[in-house]
Amino acid sequence: MIGRLTLLAALAGLLLLTQVLPNEQTDALLMEGVDGEQYRLDDFTGKGQWVVVNVWATACPYCRRELFDFASFHEKHAGKDAMVLGLTLGLATFDLRDKAHVQDFAASYLIEYPLLLVSGELASQVTGKSIHTVPTTFFYNPKGELVYHFTGEMDEAMLEAVIEGKSPD
Repeated sequence: MIGRLTLLAALAGLLLLTQVLPNEQTDALLMEGVDGEQYRLDDFTGKGQWVVVNVWATACPYCRRELFDFASFHEKHAGKDAMVLGLTLGLATFDLRDKAHVQDFAASYLIEYPLLLVSGELASQVTGKSIHTVPTTFFYNPKGELVYHFTGEMDEAMLEAVIEGKSPD
């Protein structure tokens, strides 16, 4: 009898935790940076600036085409009103071998914004949106609220338009 009551109490506790903490769990999801450090999305968002989160892969031709625009946008805005954060998909089909590969790749594309290594599942959990295609870009306003996302290739003018409150089309 005591065993059953203990089991029921434990199950009730688990149900309560999953109902009370889903947002806290999402905010606490850790992602490894190419620098070897662990990060959460809220380490970047809600700090008084726009955060543009680009989910991409090194082997994606559309992703590679937009990287110079993201790097230029980040360079213009970093430390002021906006930054870029790259979530680099680590799937075998996207040819992500290791951190050193991504570091070398980033250097060749002049990427100076933070790059975090993720799976498609983790990227979906972190952003709260299913990631089915790359590139996919998310815009978090200075308060840290997700206000816009776009699937497909973006250029610098589109990035600027979103943070200025205009349509990127």
